[in-house]
Amino acid sequence: MALRVYRPRWFGRALALLFLAFGCFFAIGVSVKAAVELAEPEPLNVLIAILFVLVGIGWTTYTFNVTVTLSEDGITHRNLLGQKRLPLNGIRGRRECVVRGGDPPGATRYLKLEPEDDRLPSISFGKNYNFDEAFYMWFNSLPDLDAMDKVKHKDSDFGLV
Repeated sequence: MALRVYRPRWFGRALALLFLAFGCFFAIGVSVKAAVELAEPEPLNVLIAILFVLVGIGWTTYTFNVTVTLSEDGITHRNLLGQKRLPLNGIRGRRECVVRGGDPPGATRYLKLEPEDDRLPSISFGKNYNFDEAFYMWFNSLPDLDAMDKVKHKDSDFGLV
């Protein structure tokens, strides 16, 4: 298996850039209005403009720097706060989690890799990366821990809320 680096899809990156641009235009608009009227800008508008710009910068920075890297010996999830690495021979299995929104299309789905050893990190990442067939073939070849839990707890109320 060759080294494969996966990044978020372009739609997410474009959305982050649009949000940043909107924040910048809003901030410019607040500044121009204050300059034209020769008056103090409204504090709430200034605060909102600053927040939009800061969130836009953070979101854009995140979407252009986060990666999932699959190599010969491991998988690494890197983001702005650091990275988690799990050796391929240390993976116990896979899970797919729905975090919010229920069923598609509003669902936020995450893929999760759980380690054999508790000293190793579990790795979770969204399905919003540009994963290819090779990734999904590898991911689906791992033991499905969700299915194993359902069989194991078939006659109980496990997982019901």
